[in-house]
Amino acid sequence: MAYNKLAVAEAKTAGVEVEGSGGISATWRQVRARLRDECGPAIYSQEIARLRVRVSETGGIIIVAPSTFNRDWVEDHWGARIRAIWAELDSTHRSIHLLAEGDTEPQPMVAPGSARPAASRQVQEAPQARLVADAASAKAESASDAEALGETRFTFDSFRVGPANEVAAAAARTVVGAQTPPFNPVFFYGDYGVGKTHLMHAVASAFEHHSRPRKALYLTAEEFLSGFVSAMRARDTLSFKEMVRSVDVLLIDDVHFIAGKPKTEDELLNTIAALVAENKQVVLASHRPPSELQVADERLRSVLVGGLSCPLGKPDLDLRRQILDCKIAQAKCHYPVLDVPEPVRDFLAARITTSPRELEGVLNNVICRTALLGLPVTMEAVSTALRELSLSSEKRLTVDEIQKAVATHFGVTPADICSKRRTQSVVRPRHVAMYLSKTLTTRSLPDIGRRFGGRDHSTVIHAVNKVTSMMEAGDPIADEIDRLTRDLQG
Repeated sequence: MAYNKLAVAEAKTAGVEVEGSGGISATWRQVRARLRDECGPAIYSQEIARLRVRVSETGGIIIVAPSTFNRDWVEDHWGARIRAIWAELDSTHRSIHLLAEGDTEPQPMVAPGSARPAASRQVQEAPQARLVADAASAKAESASDAEALGETRFTFDSFRVGPANEVAAAAARTVVGAQTPPFNPVFFYGDYGVGKTHLMHAVASAFEHHSRPRKALYLTAEEFLSGFVSAMRARDTLSFKEMVRSVDVLLIDDVHFIAGKPKTEDELLNTIAALVAENKQVVLASHRPPSELQVADERLRSVLVGGLSCPLGKPDLDLRRQILDCKIAQAKCHYPVLDVPEPVRDFLAARITTSPRELEGVLNNVICRTALLGLPVTMEAVSTALRELSLSSEKRLTVDEIQKAVATHFGVTPADICSKRRTQSVVRPRHVAMYLSKTLTTRSLPDIGRRFGGRDHSTVIHAVNKVTSMMEAGDPIADEIDRLTRDLQG
């Protein structure tokens, strides 16, 4: 969410004229624009916007990162895409290298169709490289960033409030309006799709647009984890620390994916401590409250519990209707002819009871079948969409609901089921929960594994096969599966 502006310099660095620098600058602006759309504002502002482009006297392109961590992260995650986009825009197929400030030998990123230059030539090009980004480029960058931030759908204005989320919404607005953090950290928790990510983005956007603008950074737990791991591999953790601690507000989503990973937990704990000590705000989100996270270090749980924990529950009928009306109003910006009759709205709000995200998904499906084809939105079209999405009348179960039901049945906790413990008292309910998640939900095996403490799909397959074999052998587990299935679907 924080937007670092591209450094501005003259094309005649070191007194050497660079022929064709205007074309290179224009191409780089187009590459950046494409990357901004593809990677999103948070990643763009923290990783891509800090890159600079230089051109050698032989016409080669050198992309310069401010640190080795930034260089390695960009190469690992976006190097191939940068090469592909540049090749689309530049028919000359220039050679492309990536290096960090202070590198003596650039690391090659070769555009498709170009020959890989010799190492000795790369070394010669680096000192002669010339920065080609000019003031006009920086100005265009600034305007584009502001536009990207303004286009976000996730604001307080579009966040509908009801009994299920009013505490979290009030806390979020209080945090934004305060001069110093009244609660730190703030921890939002609830099932998938109930609005945690929306609220996180709303907080970040409000901080950026406040009368006293502050720099906010939103990251998913996966981005925090992969960034930290890349920094350790590059032996450049200082750059990572600077990135996440230089902001005024740090927001990390899905923090449960970090739980159980000792080194990353330790880095998160130190990051929170550093930001809190400087009166900077920390906002976290998870599908479970801090007390149920399976952490490796109890100090992290203590810090999280010591902040403000705010639940977000499933919306009631009135809130679902408010959310649906808001989503329809947003959709009308793209499809002005869209007209959803009141009876259809009431029907959808009453039928889709799981989460706002699923409600939006059904609406998108209905729009695709009607407005895009110039047809009216009818009950028949809605019923067809619901049937095809398997939402007609069945209760849609979530992995969280299954874990809670199985935990209650076996006398353990959901945290036990997702933990690394291998005692029989935990392994049996874990296998049952994985089996039911596979048979009663539409989640993929990798997704199910991630929701069981970050396990992979092979673990889920093993559990499903194990339970199936036991049932076929006449094990009493078959009766337990049957009873749990009836309770869950009842």
